[in-house]
Amino acid sequence: MAEKQEGTAPSGRSRTATPKPDATKPVTAKPKRKAETPILTDDLTGKFLRIGNQIYRTSDDKKPIVRLEPDRLKTSNIDALPDIVRIAKANGWTSIRINGGDTFKKAAYLAAAAQGLTVENYTPSKVVQAEADRLQARLAEREQRREAKITASRSRRSPDETITLKALSERFLSQTHEQNARDPELRRAQSLVAQTISITRAKYPDDPVKASKEVEVRRQEVARRIAGGDRIAAIQVRNQQARRVREITQDQALSRERRTR
Repeated sequence: MAEKQEGTAPSGRSRTATPKPDATKPVTAKPKRKAETPILTDDLTGKFLRIGNQIYRTSDDKKPIVRLEPDRLKTSNIDALPDIVRIAKANGWTSIRINGGDTFKKAAYLAAAAQGLTVENYTPSKVVQAEADRLQARLAEREQRREAKITASRSRRSPDETITLKALSERFLSQTHEQNARDPELRRAQSLVAQTISITRAKYPDDPVKASKEVEVRRQEVARRIAGGDRIAAIQVRNQQARRVREITQDQALSRERRTR
């Protein structure tokens, strides 16, 4: 807080001396984040059709269910919101902001709740919140059943099978990406890492160290899945950029992701 100094003004009243700004400390503007257009990740390319930045479910669709634009998803199809939220989640959303009418906002809120996303700018009624809570409870139950199934599967394994899976996991970590890609038992697992390599190269073109760290985190995660006996579906890696969706709008339906700090 500035210190007040008493002085004599022509009117006889006291006045406050305001310190001059320090010219030696230039104010640097915070760089703006570049607006990015969302993508269809490899695991969704088989579910949708993309023509330019327009997304269709099938060739029978007369209109696209969603249009991809820098930092937003636009739609006029309220019934497509679950699929649109799925695209948003695949692009890395953690929370969303919605623009549109009340009916649209409610539907988007419930679609987001069903897939574990939060909404920043919508306050639901008690009834809508109760429905969202029910959807989230179902999501939690489904995840619990999945974990229980994995645990039961592990408990039924023989000691020899457990040792074999552990050895396979260790081999995955010890081999290079190229070796794993040629390994018949590990090429499916390597496809997950290859996807991350493709994404991080586009995401951090000037920061190979950061890209390598993300790839290593993914590699360790895949190794744990191998050791746990998870079934791993192969992913066909395409040349793609890792981008995050920021908005959904009802022909405006904007949803901006809250950046993790």
